[in-house]
Amino acid sequence: MTPHTWLIDLSPEECTRLLAESRLGRLGVVIEGRPEIFPVNHVIDADTGCVTFPTGVGAKLNAALQWPWVSFEIDGSDTNAKGSWSVLVVGQAEEITDEEVIARLAEQRGIRVKWITGAGVRWLRIRPTKVSGRRITVGES
Repeated sequence: MTPHTWLIDLSPEECTRLLAESRLGRLGVVIEGRPEIFPVNHVIDADTGCVTFPTGVGAKLNAALQWPWVSFEIDGSDTNAKGSWSVLVVGQAEEITDEEVIARLAEQRGIRVKWITGAGVRWLRIRPTKVSGRRITVGES
Protein backbone atom coordinates (compact mmCIF):
# COMPACT_ATOMS: atom_id res chain seq x y z
CA MET A 1 0.00 0.00 0.00
CA THR A 2 1.16 3.48 -0.85
CA PRO A 3 0.68 6.31 1.66
CA HIS A 4 -1.28 9.32 0.39
CA THR A 5 -2.13 12.67 1.87
CA TRP A 6 -5.42 14.49 1.51
CA LEU A 7 -6.01 18.19 1.98
CA ILE A 8 -9.51 18.95 3.26
CA ASP A 9 -10.96 22.44 3.71
CA LEU A 10 -12.50 22.93 7.15
CA SER A 11 -15.99 24.34 7.56
CA PRO A 12 -16.41 27.74 9.23
CA GLU A 13 -17.95 25.95 12.23
CA GLU A 14 -14.95 23.62 12.57
CA CYS A 15 -12.56 26.59 12.34
CA THR A 16 -14.48 28.38 15.11
CA ARG A 17 -14.47 25.27 17.31
CA LEU A 18 -10.72 24.77 16.89
CA LEU A 19 -10.03 28.46 17.60
CA ALA A 20 -12.14 28.29 20.76
CA GLU A 21 -10.42 25.11 22.00
CA SER A 22 -6.90 26.34 21.31
CA ARG A 23 -4.97 28.45 23.81
CA LEU A 24 -1.82 29.29 21.89
CA GLY A 25 -1.63 30.96 18.50
CA ARG A 26 0.67 33.12 16.45
CA LEU A 27 0.08 36.74 15.49
CA GLY A 28 1.55 37.85 12.17
CA VAL A 29 2.33 41.55 11.73
CA VAL A 30 4.59 43.70 9.56
CA ILE A 31 7.35 45.61 11.33
CA GLU A 32 9.51 47.98 9.31
CA GLY A 33 8.36 46.29 6.11
CA ARG A 34 9.18 42.74 7.25
CA PRO A 35 6.85 40.01 8.50
CA GLU A 36 7.18 39.05 12.16
CA ILE A 37 5.36 36.33 14.08
CA PHE A 38 4.64 36.38 17.81
CA PRO A 39 3.14 33.65 20.01
CA VAL A 40 0.07 34.81 21.92
CA ASN A 41 -2.18 33.22 24.51
CA HIS A 42 -5.68 33.93 23.17
CA VAL A 43 -9.37 33.43 23.75
CA ILE A 44 -12.28 33.75 21.36
CA ASP A 45 -14.82 36.37 22.36
CA ALA A 46 -18.05 34.39 22.22
CA ASP A 47 -20.05 37.64 21.90
CA THR A 48 -18.25 38.87 18.76
CA GLY A 49 -16.34 35.88 17.32
CA CYS A 50 -13.13 37.89 17.51
CA VAL A 51 -9.72 36.50 18.44
CA THR A 52 -8.60 38.40 21.57
CA PHE A 53 -5.35 38.46 23.51
CA PRO A 54 -3.31 40.52 25.96
CA THR A 55 -0.02 42.11 25.01
CA GLY A 56 2.49 44.53 26.42
CA VAL A 57 3.35 47.91 24.99
CA GLY A 58 5.89 47.52 22.22
CA ALA A 59 6.54 46.43 18.66
CA LYS A 60 3.77 43.80 18.49
CA LEU A 61 1.08 46.18 19.76
CA ASN A 62 2.23 49.08 17.59
CA ALA A 63 2.50 46.97 14.43
CA ALA A 64 -0.90 45.36 14.95
CA LEU A 65 -2.62 48.71 15.38
CA GLN A 66 -0.74 50.64 12.68
CA TRP A 67 -0.82 48.17 9.78
CA PRO A 68 -4.19 47.69 8.10
CA TRP A 69 -4.11 43.86 8.32
CA VAL A 70 -2.84 41.18 10.67
CA SER A 71 -2.94 37.41 10.54
CA PHE A 72 -3.42 34.85 13.28
CA GLU A 73 -2.85 31.12 13.05
CA ILE A 74 -3.31 28.04 15.17
CA ASP A 75 -2.47 24.46 14.31
CA GLY A 76 -2.37 21.03 15.85
CA SER A 77 -2.33 17.30 15.32
CA ASP A 78 -5.30 15.00 15.25
CA THR A 79 -5.47 12.58 18.15
CA ASN A 80 -4.81 9.59 15.92
CA ALA A 81 -1.47 11.17 14.81
CA LYS A 82 -2.35 10.52 11.17
CA GLY A 83 -2.98 14.11 10.33
CA SER A 84 -2.83 17.72 11.33
CA TRP A 85 -4.83 20.89 10.88
CA SER A 86 -4.36 24.63 10.60
CA VAL A 87 -6.71 27.61 10.95
CA LEU A 88 -5.89 31.08 9.61
CA VAL A 89 -7.64 34.32 10.57
CA VAL A 90 -7.01 37.53 8.64
CA GLY A 91 -8.46 40.82 9.80
CA GLN A 92 -7.93 44.15 11.42
CA ALA A 93 -6.68 44.60 14.97
CA GLU A 94 -8.13 47.07 17.41
CA GLU A 95 -7.55 47.76 21.06
CA ILE A 96 -10.13 46.73 23.65
CA THR A 97 -10.52 49.45 26.28
CA ASP A 98 -13.75 48.37 28.03
CA GLU A 99 -12.62 47.03 31.42
CA GLU A 100 -15.71 44.81 31.78
CA VAL A 101 -15.00 43.14 28.42
CA ILE A 102 -11.33 42.67 29.37
CA ALA A 103 -12.29 41.09 32.72
CA ARG A 104 -14.77 38.78 30.99
CA LEU A 105 -12.21 37.68 28.41
CA ALA A 106 -9.47 37.15 30.99
CA GLU A 107 -11.78 34.87 32.98
CA GLN A 108 -13.47 33.18 30.03
CA ARG A 109 -14.06 29.50 30.76
CA GLY A 110 -11.96 29.79 33.89
CA ILE A 111 -8.78 30.66 32.01
CA ARG A 112 -6.36 33.13 33.53
CA VAL A 113 -3.99 34.50 30.93
CA LYS A 114 -0.61 34.40 32.65
CA TRP A 115 1.90 35.38 29.98
CA ILE A 116 1.26 39.09 30.31
CA THR A 117 0.26 40.73 33.59
CA GLY A 118 0.63 44.10 35.26
CA ALA A 119 -0.23 47.71 34.60
CA GLY A 120 1.14 47.80 31.05
CA VAL A 121 -1.15 45.09 29.69
CA ARG A 122 -3.28 46.03 26.71
CA TRP A 123 -5.88 43.80 25.05
CA LEU A 124 -6.36 43.49 21.31
CA ARG A 125 -9.06 41.92 19.20
CA ILE A 126 -8.85 40.81 15.61
CA ARG A 127 -12.04 41.46 13.69
CA PRO A 128 -11.89 38.69 11.10
CA THR A 129 -12.51 39.35 7.44
CA LYS A 130 -11.35 35.87 6.45
CA VAL A 131 -11.26 32.61 8.40
CA SER A 132 -10.07 29.45 6.69
CA GLY A 133 -8.78 26.09 7.76
CA ARG A 134 -7.37 22.90 6.36
CA ARG A 135 -6.85 19.39 7.58
CA ILE A 136 -4.11 17.21 6.16
CA THR A 137 -4.75 13.48 6.55
CA VAL A 138 -2.43 10.63 5.81
CA GLY A 139 -3.73 7.24 4.78
CA GLU A 140 -2.98 4.31 2.54
CA SER A 141 -4.64 3.47 -0.71
